[in-house]
Formats: sequence, C-alpha cells, structure tokens
Amino acid sequence: QVCWFKGLAPSRTQKALHTWHERAMLVARWKLFGILLASLCTHDAVAKMVMGIADGEDYQLVTTFCFTFPRVTPGQHVANAHIHSQTIVAADGHKFLVVNQTDLSKGLSCEQLVKGAKVIEPLVEKTREVVAYDLTLNVEPSMNGQNIAAVVARCGQKINAEYIVEFTNPDGTFLDKQFACAEQGFLSSYLWLSLLALVLAPSFFSAMRTLQRRQAHNDISAMFFTSTGFFIVRVWLFTVHLLVYSRNGMGLGMLLFVAQFLDFMATTMATVVLLALVHGVYLVRPSIPVGCAERTALMRVSASFAATFLLSTLFCGFKVDGPISPFGVMRGSAAMPYVVSRTMTGFFCLQQGMKLAQESDAAQKKPYILRFTAVAAAWLLLMPAMLLFTGAESWHREAVVMDLASVAMYCVLLWDFWPTRFGALFTCIKPTERMHPYAEFS
Repeated sequence: QVCWFKGLAPSRTQKALHTWHERAMLVARWKLFGILLASLCTHDAVAKMVMGIADGEDYQLVTTFCFTFPRVTPGQHVANAHIHSQTIVAADGHKFLVVNQTDLSKGLSCEQLVKGAKVIEPLVEKTREVVAYDLTLNVEPSMNGQNIAAVVARCGQKINAEYIVEFTNPDGTFLDKQFACAEQGFLSSYLWLSLLALVLAPSFFSAMRTLQRRQAHNDISAMFFTSTGFFIVRVWLFTVHLLVYSRNGMGLGMLLFVAQFLDFMATTMATVVLLALVHGVYLVRPSIPVGCAERTALMRVSASFAATFLLSTLFCGFKVDGPISPFGVMRGSAAMPYVVSRTMTGFFCLQQGMKLAQESDAAQKKPYILRFTAVAAAWLLLMPAMLLFTGAESWHREAVVMDLASVAMYCVLLWDFWPTRFGALFTCIKPTERMHPYAEFS
C-alpha cells in the first residue's frame, strides 16, 4: 500500500516553484513531527520506531531488525509483520531499500546493494510534486528469524532525506511485539529483576543505616552501599525505558543514557571495593604504603578500568539506534579496550588475592580474602567470557545473567558487611581515624 502526499500544482515560474517546494517541505516536516508526537503520547503504538536524517554519500543505514513470528500448527493462518516508512526527500534519485544484513556486513557497494535488495522503492517522482512518501510493506512468515536492514540509497550522489521507519512483529503482546529477535524476553526478564531489586533494597538500606547510626562506616563500606544504590536505581530506570519502548517503539533515550551512566558508576565503585578487599585494606592492614610498587600497580589498574569503561559508556550512550543494552557496553571495537581492561583487572584480583592469602599476616582473614578473591574474579571475568563465547542473538540472556551475577556479588558482600559481622571483618583501620567500638559488632 503506497500513499502519496501531494501539495499544490507547481507554478509556471521558477520562483513560484521554489516557494511552493519550500512550503510543501515545511508541511511535510510538520506532518512527520505530528506523527512522531502522537506515537510518543499514545499507549497503542504498534512498532519499533526509528527516526533521523540521512545525509551521507551513496547510501546510509536506517536500522536493522529481525522479525519473530509465533509458532503455529500446519494449516493455521499466521498474520504478516509490517515495515512502515515515511520519508521526506529534497532531491530526486533517492531509493528506500530492504536488504539482508549480511550484504551490509560484506561491505557491498551501493549499486550491489540496489541490485540484491529485497525491496526497491524510488522516493521521488520526476514531476517533483511528491515531497513525502508513505510505504507499508507486508513481511511474510518465511522471514522469521532473518536479520534485515532498511537503507536509504542515492548511488553516486549525496543523500538528503528525513525518515521515520516502524517495524511491527505479528500478533504479539507489549512484552514482545516491539522487540527484535535478540531482544525477545528483555522486558519480562527486567520486570522480574526489578521486583528482585525491590525486595532486596530494604536489606541494603537497613544495613547502611545501622552502620551510619553507629558511626562505623569506613571508605570501603560507604563506597559499597553507594554502588549498590546506583545499581538498583539503574535496574529500575532501564526497566522503565523498556516499558516505554514496548509502547512507542523508541523508549526514552535520555533515561537509557542515565541508566548506562549509573551502571558505569556502580560497576567502577564495586570494582574499587573489590580491589581494596583483595589487597587486605582494613582487613590486615590500614592502607597500602604510598610510593610502593603495589600501590602503583593498583592505581594503574583502577585508572585503566575507569577510563576505558567511561569511553565505552559515552560511545554506547551517544550511538543512535544501537542495540538495547542496560550497560555502557556494545559488541564491537568501541568496547574492546574496556573488555580487555576488565579481563586484566579480573586476573589482577585473582593473582593479588591468592598471594595475600598465603602470607602469614593474613592467616586469620584467609577465608575472607579467598572468598573476596573468588567473587571478584568470577564477577569481573564473566562479561568478557560471555562476549567471547556467545553471539549477538543471545544478548538479552547475557545481559540478564550479568545483572544476576552483580546481584549475587552484592549479596555476598552484604553478608560480610552486615552490622553483626562488620566488626569482625574490618579490624585494621587507619591510625588517624576514630577508633569505633567494633567489638560490639563481633
């Protein structure tokens, strides 16, 4: 089904034609803005939606999607999925293409993409009367599980187009209708994870408040509870983003970026806590001497972890139409420095913890040190391992597993940071600090 939006007939003079064209473009842009506003406000929007401006050379990727069709018995009718595009162009020669995503990954030229496209639709007539183009494509069940890409092409010339493209899975609920193959189950999983965070939050808050009332907090415990708060809020914010995404197909981009930045804060602070624990800070010694090689190595590892994670988070947050991710991490070269740094940090914790556990001065705290070492290594190395040995199609499962691993890490630390066990753990504080009566907690 193709609908053409036409303006007034062009004037005979070039000046009048130019004036008409400007007015028609303005009307068409307001029409697209109205469609977008209505889509954001309504609860009954029915598609993943992407919008933007294509201004590259030859061709520009709009977005990718993978349709999911329900399983049916033989002979049962299956509804079609849909691709709905609305485009404004300012010059002729533009084409809207639907191609296989593998063709894009091969780096084919514009002419080769046009030749192998599943759908080719020219966006402007020679009369130049059309300034907006509306196209709805039916997607048959044979496309189930296939990754396709929507492309705006203008081979050999500069692209100048504005678009809104919607993808709709057939006959689904708000839990799955808007989501591509790799994102199926994301919303339901994070609804359960948000409920788990809601159940656990009072325990963390109660422990924090008890230690605060007794004036027993130290640097490590304060950073731990702050990290936990950031993590819980991040889970809730990401779940809200998914709920909005399930309704309007776009979500809330700023909310997603805030959630990813909170993940950066929570993860970095938790890593610093674990690094301090495996070095025995406040467990077997009050601090790491300034200027020693051990402190220098610790500072380098911490700085590398924080810097690479921040860059990965910023890249992920500002990337338009990237995959839905609760973390500031994406598959690809942008996240590789962080993945390498996180791997090195995990092995660094493992090496340092095992070394400290063998020292005679740490004999009494050996069970604590070994437990913290195992938790730190497992938690830090899980993400690189999953990114290395799994594919993009299982990303939503990986994200949930990594968040559950974070929940487990926080719960293990909470067990040892609980007020009744806090004094038995932190027995070696800085000489310059107040000597709190830790005996009452043991």
